[in-house]
Amino acid sequence: MAELVAVYAVPHTPSFVADAQLNGEKSEAVRYFAEIRNHLEAAKPDVIVTVNNDHFNTFFFDNWPTFAIGTAEATAGPNDQTPGMPWYEIKIESVAAKHLFLALLESGFDFASTIDFQIDHGALVPLHFLTPDMQVPIVPIFVNCVVPPLPAAQRCFALGRALADAIRSWKSEARVAIVASGSLSLEIGGPRVEIDKTFGVPDPEWARWALKEIKSGRYDEIISRASEARMLQAGNVAGELLNWIIALGTIEPSAPAILKDQPQLGNAFAAWDVRSAR
Repeated sequence: MAELVAVYAVPHTPSFVADAQLNGEKSEAVRYFAEIRNHLEAAKPDVIVTVNNDHFNTFFFDNWPTFAIGTAEATAGPNDQTPGMPWYEIKIESVAAKHLFLALLESGFDFASTIDFQIDHGALVPLHFLTPDMQVPIVPIFVNCVVPPLPAAQRCFALGRALADAIRSWKSEARVAIVASGSLSLEIGGPRVEIDKTFGVPDPEWARWALKEIKSGRYDEIISRASEARMLQAGNVAGELLNWIIALGTIEPSAPAILKDQPQLGNAFAAWDVRSAR
């Protein structure tokens, strides 16, 4: 059976790519992603399951699934012209994708599937820094974190549990890593952006509290408080915390092997080694 070997939760801020090109190792994002990449390379995954939200590039209001999975043979992107990012052709591990799709349906999660799609910075910014040659095939999972009504935090945590079980039930010797991405407090283009910027961090205290609970393994506290209203109080895209909550659902409560805070951007970087979990 397949083995879940590592879980990550990182930002997908689109400006990171251009910032890295401009500032190199002076870029905080470059340094933090380098730590995560070292951990990922030590885990030696054969497949990466990405868990992120689309930003109205792959899906739109006429077809906006709560949960979706890409089951094609390949995808490409970025389909949102992420500044400085090259165009990538990415292999999808379609056998794994189809297995996870069916297993999650059997677990009671009504997933949509797509075979004709491209991906945006939500999936590609982490992959750009972590696997820049795109040598590891992916299974892309999309979660609605931005269009109310959002899925409940408890539902997302349960999805994480089911996802971990589905990975382990795949009849393969593959080593699998999960890379979830999103911010903890973030406003894009709304009334709470900072002066002369396109973004703001309306609730850094919320992000700080969430990281403290994550570090302490108090996942129940996060789930109980992460209502739609409370997350959106932290920014119009702060529902991306749900991607983190799915990642938490795939592991037993434990302190991350890596935890880097980036409070000025409402971001954080975390890594868990789960080879001995469950």
